[in-house]
Amino acid sequence: MEVTRIGFGGIPIQRLSEQQAVKVIRRALDGGINWIDTANDYGNSEERIGKAIKSYPRSELLVFTKGTGRDRQTLREQIELSLQRLQTPYIDLYQFHIVPDPQTWRTMQDNGTFDLVREYRETGKIRHIGASAHSRDVALALLEHPEIEVLQFPFNFIAEDQGRQLVDACRSKDIGFIAMKPFGGGALDDASACIRYLLAVPGIVADPGFEHVEEVDEVLSLWKEGAHLSDENRRTIEGLRRELGTRFCRRCGYCLPCPQEVHIVTLMTMGTLVKRFPADRLSEDWIAGAAESIEQCIQCGECEEKCPYELSIIEEIHRGAESFQRALRAAS
Repeated sequence: MEVTRIGFGGIPIQRLSEQQAVKVIRRALDGGINWIDTANDYGNSEERIGKAIKSYPRSELLVFTKGTGRDRQTLREQIELSLQRLQTPYIDLYQFHIVPDPQTWRTMQDNGTFDLVREYRETGKIRHIGASAHSRDVALALLEHPEIEVLQFPFNFIAEDQGRQLVDACRSKDIGFIAMKPFGGGALDDASACIRYLLAVPGIVADPGFEHVEEVDEVLSLWKEGAHLSDENRRTIEGLRRELGTRFCRRCGYCLPCPQEVHIVTLMTMGTLVKRFPADRLSEDWIAGAAESIEQCIQCGECEEKCPYELSIIEEIHRGAESFQRALRAAS
């Protein structure tokens, strides 16, 4: 697959009206982006992408999606639903979504889940196979599989430590690398610094999400100008590293399991979830349940002892629960 350095991430369009979402998608495609990345569980994202791309020659676009199924039946249902929503006869890249740990990955190979995707590839309904992860250990396990062609992993100038290691690992195996969360899931808002930083890393591509055509135009302009990081960009990056370095959750999961069953990772990233997802999705069990789990926190500090980034987890999970409550009040 030959892809543009910048792709289109499918999360933020959930927050728009259908008409607005289609307009934003088409602005990106008309501006030269040739691939779109979404997922089965991104609400109405696949449907909107399917409607937006109908007027374009299918052979000129690359459509990527993902599924969280860990068994054949669940993943089959997700793949069929994705094909239906995207209104496409095939998916260019199908990714095993957010594989949580190496053991789950081994189980998915033993129980036929990987075989199912291979079967879809043999029929031509899936062209290429990839996977996404948030932990370096899981990502390295994924890269050991000879049929994984693309890895999607968080990479930006805050979450760069593990990312750079995995970029090198992918390069050594001739595996594609998609930089997930180029804007830190909404925590970073300086497009010039974020995009120029990633464009300076050879051999990777990035899939920022967009809510407005103006955002599309700005990122496209940065991509096409090909400028290096400016002194101002570098100052911005260093400032944000100092500010967010002790607060930015990499979602690696090393803090888990919590003995009180607090949903630490979701609470740590609650602020970005509130920014990225529409208000009606906040009531979903995985989000609302995480917010409620803060009541179980006894502030024992075990999570902070295990965190390799020395984050102030107790403070941040309470901040996350508060941002959830504010979003609920604003939506009511």
